[in-house]
Amino acid sequence: MTSNHSTPRDEGRWTNTAVFLPEPERHDGTAALWHVEIDLDRHRELRNQLVNGQPTVPIASLVQIAAEAAVSFAPELAPVRYTDLQLSRLLRAPAARWPRRIDVIATRTGETVHVCIDSPSVNAVPTVEYARMTVHLGVPDTPEAEDWHDVEPPAHPSLIDHRFDGYLLPGDALDALLRTAAPPESITSLRSIDIPVPADDRELARLLGAHVDLRHYSTPDGERYTATTADGTVLVRLEGVTSSSPDLATMRRHRTGAKTPGRAADRKRPARGARDGG
Repeated sequence: MTSNHSTPRDEGRWTNTAVFLPEPERHDGTAALWHVEIDLDRHRELRNQLVNGQPTVPIASLVQIAAEAAVSFAPELAPVRYTDLQLSRLLRAPAARWPRRIDVIATRTGETVHVCIDSPSVNAVPTVEYARMTVHLGVPDTPEAEDWHDVEPPAHPSLIDHRFDGYLLPGDALDALLRTAAPPESITSLRSIDIPVPADDRELARLLGAHVDLRHYSTPDGERYTATTADGTVLVRLEGVTSSSPDLATMRRHRTGAKTPGRAADRKRPARGARDGG
């Protein structure tokens, strides 16, 4: 459904300001390669994302890397859907062994971009795949409202977690929603992630309010997880979550609300089912 309402893109939100990707090593319009260095000083959010005491790149950041690669082919479009996510290996290491280097390889077919995130091949050490997914580009949905306008900030702004500022997706809401499905370090694949309004948590809170509800539904097609605003606008939708954790198979119907995504994300879970890092 089309809308004439203002969106973050209209306000210049999706200008090409990459969080992770430098200039590509090569880019011909249909295929591209980036050599990326991820360090803990520039990406301080990783210092608190620990698995077995080791800084770990969260799934939201892997999705952001894929989003940046995808929009490099079509800056006029936005990444609104991710499918066939395979999370083969945790991208983690002891703090003393950062920065970590990765290769990002992207291939475009129409309005879809297939992205692989691998370790670079070094001498006799073979390449290790961390993640791969297909990014779908399109024109984002907008809420059916009279107009988008700034809302009053929360009474306690410090409760909002801005780890993922500048992302092309609400990373904090996505991270919180993943935690309702399974310990993130145990998730091995997702069938789909829908981001109807691609913008970061700060921008969405400014436009739609900071309240976020996290919900879990059982449907004939499987389990579905959604993060919505107070008025029902969908920020994130997950389907087809596969995990190595036994928690996922025994999970009961779940519904929870948090005034900010960050408060939900702060829940601590045991690091069961964590896969090896590289």
